Amino acid sequence: MLTAIGALVVRRKYIVLATWAVIILAALPFFPRADEFLKPGGFSNESFPSVKARKVLQERLELTTLTVDFVFSHPEWSPFDPRFSNAVDEAVEGLVDYDEISYVVTHLDDPQRASATSNTAHVSAGLTLELDESLDFLETITNHVDPGPLDLIITGGPALYRDISLASERDLRRGETVAFPIAILALLLVFGTLIAAILPAAVGGGGVLVGVAIVFFMSQGIDMSVFALNIVSLLGIGIGIDYSLFYTSRFQEELRNGKSVDDAVLGAHSHAGQAILFSAVTSLIGLLSLITFDVMMLRSVGIGAVAVIFAALLAALTLMPAILATLGERVNRFRIVPSWGRSSSENGGFWVSLSHWVMKRPWLVLIPTSTVLILLAVPALSMRLGTVDATILPDSLESRQGFDVLREEFGFALQTVIPVAYTFGELDDEPELISPFSEQNLDRAYDIGRELERLDGVSRVSSIVNLDPTFGRDQYELLYTHPESITDVAASRIVEESVRPGAILFLVHSDLHPFWPETRQLVADIRALIPPEGELHVSGGASEITDIVNTLYGKFPYIVAAVLIITYLSLMLLFRSVILPLKAVALNVLSILASYGALVFVFQQGHFSGILNFEAMGVIEATLPILLFAIIFGLSMDYEIFLLSRVAEAYDRTGDNEASVAEGLQRSGLIITSAASILIVVAASFILADVVVVKAIGLGLAIAVFVDVTLVRALVAPAIMRIAGPWNWWLPAWLDRILPEVKRVD
Repeated sequence: MLTAIGALVVRRKYIVLATWAVIILAALPFFPRADEFLKPGGFSNESFPSVKARKVLQERLELTTLTVDFVFSHPEWSPFDPRFSNAVDEAVEGLVDYDEISYVVTHLDDPQRASATSNTAHVSAGLTLELDESLDFLETITNHVDPGPLDLIITGGPALYRDISLASERDLRRGETVAFPIAILALLLVFGTLIAAILPAAVGGGGVLVGVAIVFFMSQGIDMSVFALNIVSLLGIGIGIDYSLFYTSRFQEELRNGKSVDDAVLGAHSHAGQAILFSAVTSLIGLLSLITFDVMMLRSVGIGAVAVIFAALLAALTLMPAILATLGERVNRFRIVPSWGRSSSENGGFWVSLSHWVMKRPWLVLIPTSTVLILLAVPALSMRLGTVDATILPDSLESRQGFDVLREEFGFALQTVIPVAYTFGELDDEPELISPFSEQNLDRAYDIGRELERLDGVSRVSSIVNLDPTFGRDQYELLYTHPESITDVAASRIVEESVRPGAILFLVHSDLHPFWPETRQLVADIRALIPPEGELHVSGGASEITDIVNTLYGKFPYIVAAVLIITYLSLMLLFRSVILPLKAVALNVLSILASYGALVFVFQQGHFSGILNFEAMGVIEATLPILLFAIIFGLSMDYEIFLLSRVAEAYDRTGDNEASVAEGLQRSGLIITSAASILIVVAASFILADVVVVKAIGLGLAIAVFVDVTLVRALVAPAIMRIAGPWNWWLPAWLDRILPEVKRVD
């Protein structure tokens, strides 16, 4: 089939070229607009219990969890200096007149909002909007608030939300600017000629352009995260260039073997084209698994990656042969440097020496390299999963600076506060049944308050029945006989803010960090409390983190198993072997575990944080291991397929396992290494990103590909194949009979 497609492309090469020119020109205007409909974040889901609990708090307790936070400061005036206070009042005056603002709290309303260590005050404006709707209104607030003589920093959910989009777009442009020139330089070293070097970058880039344009149109009908664009572009650039590189290299090899231009294209299409097709299939298997997760960020990466890989595959199998059929021998024009690829194939060189060395000493190669891989994976055993906060942004952005002030001056995000809403009755019930101060409801709330205080990890609980540890039921019943007459300021404020008909709010305080696994256990313990009447609704960041981790990793083992099995079966069909696919899958998993270990070592434990310019998160963002599994598994399998294809081609011709493994390594080693080096460069360019999540993906991918190519494909895989001998090609006769035939080109 591939041969027939190749022949058709060669015959209709000008029509193919014209069609692609139209497609690329049509896609070009939409490429720079790819992020227009993308959404920041995407690490949560509306079906999470924590999200439903947040809506209960909004509807039953009239509480908003979305605020715009203003940080006012002055070099000389203290927060309670009349000049400072008057300036704050004038700055926020009139904000409550907006329908979108439910309240404004200043340091005069709550003295704890005045810093004890500097001339800084914190003011919050609660919003009635959802996060997606808040960006336009943020600009209105920013224009309204005039700090006068004070310094002002604006932060909070909407500002952070906006800056994530801005930083992600900036990261994407920077990555593309760095990646493409270095990729072309690497291609120039491989091919030696300007035309051959530019060709894979141009064809791969065309595929990326079309794929990203597809993402633009898809994002108008499907919610997609802005983080997807960076990852999709990284994948598209790397994979697109890799596919085109393999195709061009095989075409040049066919020309050197004395074939005509058309026959060389057909030879490349039959051999490299088959490897590229199966490589794309294995990549898509892993990336399609992301669509099954109920988190927008993962789902949108899966959708976008499928689009760009499909475009890259189509470009490699149609546009590339059409261009090569048109250029012919001219692909080798404008030689600038000696070609590594040509010298390697003609004169022996490094890969021939390495292949012979590995074939003679397979155990000496296998044992130490496997040990190194295992040691690289060891830090992954201490992985702690969490989610992102403002620390993923660079400290050059205003919203991050404001977050840092709130954290350092007021203790934000250093401790955990878990809002728990106790709801009872329906709002249309009789007043006595839904009164929070009725004897029955107070008794139930009192019991809940005591249960919450006894949980491990709880430092204190704030509610109308947790005012004083010496108070019993009788004292609270007496206190709330006439709640409107309470004179104590703190008690009066709690009553005003934390009770409504049919609902009572408990704020569970803990010294545990919101990201810690122990905090997730506390959330689980709270959720396990079941009141005799009514319901408990657990909200807050710690609750949402718990839902994310539980949702993702309840499904992840099954997804991993499905991907491994489907990939194994696909490779079994291609190579007609039981052993080779098993080895390929096992080595891919080892490469992935090594990248996990690197992530923990760098981003969780904080090593090299100064060099890489980030603040250690103390945890690994929960979606990262899943993302890297889907991406790395497919990419590593690409290189395995390119290696095994050349080995199988030689084995079909000679029947000599050892000679075939050596030949396969010799013929594919340089090209695999070159392709991997390009992908490493592309991935490493994202280490320059400002957003820590993007930086972590880039580093994890670069390390995984480097380990895979230098240790796994060059050393471990050939050594195992040498040791296995003829067993590499073992397939039981009964299985051979029932498996559908996939013709390998000889």
